[in-house]
Amino acid sequence: GVLDPTPPVEPVCKVNVAGKSADQVAGEIVAKLGAEASTGCVLVLQGLSGTGKGTTVSKLEMLLPKCVCWSNGNVFRSLTLLAVTHCEKEGVPFSAEAITPAVLAKLVKCLSFGKFGGKFDIRIKGMGLDLLVSEIANTTLKEPRVGKNIPTIAKMSQGEVIKFAAGAAEQMRSAGHNVLMEGRSQTLDYVRTPHRFELTLPDPSVIGQRRAAQRMMAAALQEVSDADLSVVGAAGEAGAGDAGL
Repeated sequence: GVLDPTPPVEPVCKVNVAGKSADQVAGEIVAKLGAEASTGCVLVLQGLSGTGKGTTVSKLEMLLPKCVCWSNGNVFRSLTLLAVTHCEKEGVPFSAEAITPAVLAKLVKCLSFGKFGGKFDIRIKGMGLDLLVSEIANTTLKEPRVGKNIPTIAKMSQGEVIKFAAGAAEQMRSAGHNVLMEGRSQTLDYVRTPHRFELTLPDPSVIGQRRAAQRMMAAALQEVSDADLSVVGAAGEAGAGDAGL
C-alpha cells in the first residue's frame, strides 16, 4: 500500500479541556511548544468530536506567528477535478472503475506544493490544466461536477493525500511557518512531528452532553430566527395593507 500500516507515532500530549475555556486550552498548548513556536513547527491536534478542536484551532491561529491551518479538503477536490477531467477527455462517464490505480498515480503526479508568486500554494498541472488552488478554491473546485464526486476519489486516495499533506507541512515548517493540522488520529499518525496534542475529557459522557447542549442551542437560535422572520413578515403584510396594496 501507499502507507505503512504501523507508522512510528511520536508521544502524544493529552490536554484535559474540562472546565477550561478555548483560550486557556490554546494557551496551554502554546506554552508547551516553547521556543519552537517562534521558529516554526508542525502541530497536530486530535480528539473526539465535542472536545472543542475547531475552536482551539481558531485560537491557536491568532496566538501563533506565521500560522497556517492545513486542510486536506482542497487536495481531495483537486484530485477530483483531475479525475473528472480525465474521464471527460477519455469520453467515459466518471466512475470508480474508470480511475484505476495507474490513472490515480498519474493524477497525483499532476499535483505539486511549493511557492508560487511568493506564497505557498498547490499547483494543478496536467490533463490540460495549469491552475493554482488559491485562485480556484471558491469557483472551479466548488463546481457540482467536483463536489458530487469527491467521496469516490476520497475513498481511493486517502494514502496519497496524507503523504502529500505531510510533505507540504514539512516544506512550510522549514520556511518558518507554524502549521496546524487537525483531524482524526488515524490520519495524523502519518505526519511526523514531536508536537502532537490530544484534547480529552475525563468523563466521555460529558462529550455527549456538550454535543446535546450545542444542538439545543442551535435549535433555540433557529426558533428565535424563525420567530423574528414571522414578526417581520406580519409587519410587512400590515404595512402593505395600510398602503392599500
